[in-house]
Formats: sequence, structure tokens, C-alpha cells
Amino acid sequence: MSTDQFLTEDERDALMEVVSSKAGEPGAGTGVFQEGAQPYDLASQDYAITSLLPVLDTIHERFAHRLRIGLFELMRRDLSVTAGSIEKRGYTDLTTSLSVPCSVNVIGMTPLSGPALLIFDAELIFMIVDTFFGGTGRLYKSASVRDFTTTETRFIQRLLHLSFSCLEQAWEPYATLKCTHFNSEHKPQFITSLNPNEPLAVGTVQVGGDNLAGALHLALPYSSLEPIRETLLNSFRQEQPNPGTQFTERLREGIRDSQVEVRCALAGFDLTLSELLALRIGDVIPVDIPSTAVLRVEDVPIYSGHYGVAQGWRALKIERPLGSPGAWTEHPAVASEFAPFAVQS
Repeated sequence: MSTDQFLTEDERDALMEVVSSKAGEPGAGTGVFQEGAQPYDLASQDYAITSLLPVLDTIHERFAHRLRIGLFELMRRDLSVTAGSIEKRGYTDLTTSLSVPCSVNVIGMTPLSGPALLIFDAELIFMIVDTFFGGTGRLYKSASVRDFTTTETRFIQRLLHLSFSCLEQAWEPYATLKCTHFNSEHKPQFITSLNPNEPLAVGTVQVGGDNLAGALHLALPYSSLEPIRETLLNSFRQEQPNPGTQFTERLREGIRDSQVEVRCALAGFDLTLSELLALRIGDVIPVDIPSTAVLRVEDVPIYSGHYGVAQGWRALKIERPLGSPGAWTEHPAVASEFAPFAVQS
């Protein structure tokens, strides 16, 4: 199809004049297309990590919630635990931002492939040790960089076991996790287990006491998330059920205590509006009363049985549950007795 059908010759000349004037302006050639097409790595992992950030944020919040409970059981003191958002960071950027000394632990998280990093900074370790022994969580400052003492190392091991338990619980709806400890270093530059060119998904948890706040960092390389990437994406799109027995029991008790409207209509008939207006005192309306009646709860048929009188009350003897087979597994204990209900006729 020719362009003449869309633009006249005057319109084409006007467009060419505008393009020529733009090209002649200073700085007109400094746009993003000045040097032609830019190279793009189709194997880049940036987009892959970005797609996983929402579900990783959810897992990270679950981890922080369980860590707060675990620290309270360990310290017998309520500490503030705040989960930050998951960030994409480079390995060099992460290691250079850490202060020395810090506890950098190389861990395994099966079924995640490859190692990950679990990092406790010095402020967190000092606060935990001081608080555990009855202090206010103060910071011990030293004139020179020193290694952690034996007591501090033992508390690092306790923090590791606590973090492993919290991680396994946080990942439970998505994957059955098993955490293991490989080795530890006090200086981040000595860690060589990770590929320095691989992007990391880093989650930070801030733990605060009375006088000091420390941080915990969990760094996951993208390669470790690749085996369960589809599982994470699919699970994020689905609603996660809460299998907690306490919540289920409370919901069951709440349903049992709910008040519902119960009706049992013995018979009924249809009248037009003119027939209804024509009724007078003394008129008799013939009604065929069936041998059984239906008990309805919120207009839903539940039971059927014979009607009668029990202890001076209009009553319904429940004889048969209604509904699909297997829908009513528990039969009331009053099935063989007259149960008093309000009866409408």
C-alpha cells in the first residue's frame, strides 16, 4: 500500500522539514541511539531475580517473625525484630559494606544448590551476649580489630542453630529446607565460595535492644534459587493455606457458636393478589399437609422427618439428613427423639 494514501505531498514535506531542523540542533545526536544498538545479555539474571523478589519478601518476613519468637525464648527479653525488603546486590558491594569483625558463615540450604551466606555483624553478637548475661546490650569497643572470644563464638553457634530452625519453618510452605554449616570467617574478603560476578538476593533483619541494634544478613545467589524457581513462582500465585491447629480449632468453635435461623414449613400454597384481597373472615383454605416436613437452615434443606408434639411444644422428629452422600457424617444425638423447633404453618 502506497504512503500517498495516508499523507499528501505537503504533509510529507512538512515532516521532513521538522526532522531536518531537529537534526541540525546542538546536541541532537547525543541520544541513547547515538552509538547504535546496545549489547544485551539474554542470559542475564537480573530479571530472573526480580520476578522472585515478591515471594522472597514473604519468606523473609516469615523468617523475621519466627526469629523474634526464638530470640525471646533464648534471651527471655523482648527484642525488636524488623525485616527489610529483599535487595539485589553484588558480592563486592555486600562484602565492602560489612564492618570487621563480623561472623560470615557459609551455609547450605538443601534443596537450594550451592552455598549461601548468613552474616551476623559485631553489634548483633555483642548485644546478644551482653543481654543474655543481664546487661543492657551495650557495645564493647576495642582499640584494635580482634577476633571473637570463645563465649562470643558459642553464641554465634547458638544464633546459627536458631536461624537454621527459623529458616526451615519460614520456607516450609514452599520447600522442605535443610540447613547445614560449612565454615565461618571473621573477615568477608576471605570468603571465596561464591562467584563474585553473580548477583545476590540479600535480606536484612534488624534486631534492636535497649541501647544497641544489630543486623543479620542472608545472601542467596541466583544459582541457588534456580532449582526451585518455578515452584516459588507457582506457589506465589496460589493462596497459601494456614494449617495451624490453633487457628482451625478457633474457627471451628466460632462456627459452632454462630446463630442461624431455623425454619420448618409444614405446608404452603400459592395465591394471586386478587385472591388474597378477596379473603374474608371465616373463609376456609384447603391445605394438603404432607407426612414429612423439611427442616431448613438459612433456607438450605438440612433434615427431614415427621412433625408432632413433644412436651407441649410443636416439634420435628429428625429422621434423615439431606444432601449429597457423605455430606453429613455426624448424626445428631437427638435423631430418635422429638426436637422442639418453631413451626410455621
